[in-house]
Amino acid sequence: MRLTSDMTDMIGTPFEELKCWDVVAEVYRRNGVTLPNYTDIPMDEWQEVKEPTEGSVLVFSLKGKELDHVGVYLGDGRFIHATKPSGVCIEHISKYVPRLKHIYDRKE
Repeated sequence: MRLTSDMTDMIGTPFEELKCWDVVAEVYRRNGVTLPNYTDIPMDEWQEVKEPTEGSVLVFSLKGKELDHVGVYLGDGRFIHATKPSGVCIEHISKYVPRLKHIYDRKE
């Protein structure tokens, strides 16, 4: 999915207001796609890929073996996500690659 909307106005929003899945849903909403709650995602509408492209959903295991975090790849090695200490932020993916478990693209 090519991202057509600017996301920078979300930067700094506290985690309590926009948790990680909320950020993913908001990025997609701003680009014309409504996503359900993460527990209701129809996985047949998504495909796992090996390399992220703009709009890919990144799934991480930050605290151990469980999948517990998501973000959206923006391109150029950067992704947007939300953490408790920082709120919504854009970071370089290299810091998180060891904990990256899955990459998904929405089937068009």
